[in-house]
Amino acid sequence: MESAEAFSYLYMLGPQQNITDWTTSSTSSYDSYHEEGYQSTSPTPSERNKSRVTPVILRKRRLAANARERRRMQNLNQAFDRLRTFLPQLGQDRQLSKYETLQMAQTYISALYDLLDQRQQ
Repeated sequence: MESAEAFSYLYMLGPQQNITDWTTSSTSSYDSYHEEGYQSTSPTPSERNKSRVTPVILRKRRLAANARERRRMQNLNQAFDRLRTFLPQLGQDRQLSKYETLQMAQTYISALYDLLDQRQQ
């Protein structure tokens, strides 16, 4: 077995404490915060009322989030459109779905890889 000194490092105990002192201690390390003047960061009830978010602010936040999501989806759709331009067309009169585009890209990349592999042999 290893010494209590080795375990004190594991449990972040000081060198003066050992495992038996830690397990038999009546106060936890969290209780010492109150003794050292630790103050909670949670607001008091009067402070909570002051920091309430108004419906106008909530609406602005929602509109901003919607705009970010709309921009994100537009960028994603543009990326899929660009990917479709690199894929071979199979005479389809309709645009491939996102799922079909990814499947076709995977198949096309695999076919190109096989073509290069055959060429090297």
